[in-house]
Amino acid sequence: VRDYHEEDVFLYDKEEIEIQPGLTVLVGPNGSGKTTLINQIQRKLDKLKLPYVKYDNVIDGGSRGRERAGFYGDIEMLAASMLSSEGQEITINLGATAAKIGTKFRKCIEKGMKEFWVLLDAIDSGLSIDNVMDVKEYLFGTILEEAEKAEVDTYIVVSANAYEMCRGEKCFDVKAGEYLEFAYYEDYRKFMMKNQLWNQ
Repeated sequence: VRDYHEEDVFLYDKEEIEIQPGLTVLVGPNGSGKTTLINQIQRKLDKLKLPYVKYDNVIDGGSRGRERAGFYGDIEMLAASMLSSEGQEITINLGATAAKIGTKFRKCIEKGMKEFWVLLDAIDSGLSIDNVMDVKEYLFGTILEEAEKAEVDTYIVVSANAYEMCRGEKCFDVKAGEYLEFAYYEDYRKFMMKNQLWNQ
């Protein structure tokens, strides 16, 4: 992935990066380039004609999710969304996204493709710790389990601000362009504080 910020100034420390199969959690403070990196990956996948599903909480969540439910006549989802908290609404929208992922993944297998991507931006915003744990276990766990059975290299790339999403996972420092792990919350907090100062 290669991209420039404004006027040929590099946004990241590395010109090229490599994302590993499995779950990758993008980490960095607000404004560090997590969403930009997801958009760059999407453009690269479009260029290579590789299958993916993308969910952006800003675009696909909240009122947009309700608008889509109303447009398609999904009254049950519309009502549930209107009566839900922000975290519950994200969970509902992720449920709809999970169905899209399943459909696209099956088509990927039918076509004999051996690579599949899931791009999820800002999904932990508003989610409680137990919601985040459920997403990791039931959504990500199921995707990776099915991918292993089908022998499809699957990449789940998630931008996150909450430590719970990062805990025990391969994290990717978007600025440095390298993988790291946080054993404890204090390690994560120090990383975020250091990078927040750089980002100002």
